Amino acid sequence: MITKAIAAAFLLAISSLASGAKVTQQEKDLVVGKLRQEIGDNYVLTEHVGAINKTLDEVIRSGSINKVSTHQEMTALLTESLRRFDKHFGVQWRDQRQAGARAGGEDWFTKLGRMNSGFEKVEILDGNIGYVDFWGFDNVNDSSRTRVKTVMAMVADTDAIIFDLRKNGGGSGDMVRLISSYLLAGKVHLNSFYWKPSNTTTEFWTLEDIDGKRRTDVPLYILTSAETFSAAEEFAYNLKQLRRATIVGETTKGGANPWRFFELGHGYRAAIPIGQAINPITKANWEHVGVQPHVKATSAEARNVAYRMALLALKESTRNPRQLEDIDKKLTE
Repeated sequence: MITKAIAAAFLLAISSLASGAKVTQQEKDLVVGKLRQEIGDNYVLTEHVGAINKTLDEVIRSGSINKVSTHQEMTALLTESLRRFDKHFGVQWRDQRQAGARAGGEDWFTKLGRMNSGFEKVEILDGNIGYVDFWGFDNVNDSSRTRVKTVMAMVADTDAIIFDLRKNGGGSGDMVRLISSYLLAGKVHLNSFYWKPSNTTTEFWTLEDIDGKRRTDVPLYILTSAETFSAAEEFAYNLKQLRRATIVGETTKGGANPWRFFELGHGYRAAIPIGQAINPITKANWEHVGVQPHVKATSAEARNVAYRMALLALKESTRNPRQLEDIDKKLTE
């Protein structure tokens, strides 16, 4: 009788052999050909398609692709070539002999769903400054709405709020809209997305009804790093353009175009950006350039810089002697 341990070891060995299997020239040609087709049909920035094809031609002409022998080397080469144009591009390979196998591990939204929608820390800092640290923007559903309600209730009576997006990899535009709705008055046009496959545009406006207290006047500070990406960048960019928040930290990663997977055959699939963010104020977005901070600081320093800014601003506005004591004590540190 085969034990579970032996069976698991057998599957691991098969997976290892499969991932290191040689890639044939015919497979390379078919995958690259299909990749070109899907990019031509679906990539939102059509003006770059010609340059992308030239880059793929150069990969072939230079012999770089001939040096590829494994699936991992193939995906790494193609991904590196494509990300020169758009950081949301990516190529993955999955072993088709393993039913239900996933490339890249756990799905982003599955992980967010089981890990408190990405919210890691909510604190009330000395001086009555709210601090919210989260690493992703979850899909909006009953569970995530409840989590957002709880988070925003905890900072509902603070005199400033710091949102820490330094480790935030993005996610759902609907969650950007939900959280933003707690921070803006009235019906506000946040962002729009143009979708290439359907040739349509979707507008994102703040929600009229939220479950909790709106914080429309409280000073906001958003912490960013070079790893802040996608929907996290949208959150920062939107509030920056609306002059609703002060961005503190590093220029963000620069990914503004939503994507989806397209099958390329032989176990390969490509993440291709099919949409383009269009801010109603700038008529542009943060693709490639990232979100520029108002106040530049290293990722390690950003929290203290923003905290000090919040304390100094609050010191000028508060008349509460006890609060002034807390502020002065913290500033001396």
